Amino acid sequence: MLVNYHSNDAVKEEIRENPLVIALFSDLECNVCLAITPELEVFSEKYKQAKFVTADVEVIKSLVGEYMVFVYPTIIIFAEGKETKRFERVFSMDDIEASIDRYHSLIFE
Repeated sequence: MLVNYHSNDAVKEEIRENPLVIALFSDLECNVCLAITPELEVFSEKYKQAKFVTADVEVIKSLVGEYMVFVYPTIIIFAEGKETKRFERVFSMDDIEASIDRYHSLIFE
């Protein structure tokens, strides 16, 4: 399940507490962001041990400086609390799934 957060602290806590976090940093007015959300929901069902989160950077302005998010959408994969892979603006959902699969296999299998 893709969980929407409304504070920087909540996002940081999820990254700190979960071994694998896939975070979508977006703007609710971004059509691409809205289009990829259902695909991330599908990934969240497939990779149940990973935590999938989303946050609106226009609402939580501090995310810009905290995670260096300057374009939408930005998807960051955090493994063991560290940023391991970043996708910005133009990317393939196949590439995202391949990265999630790789880190999921390394951490959970």
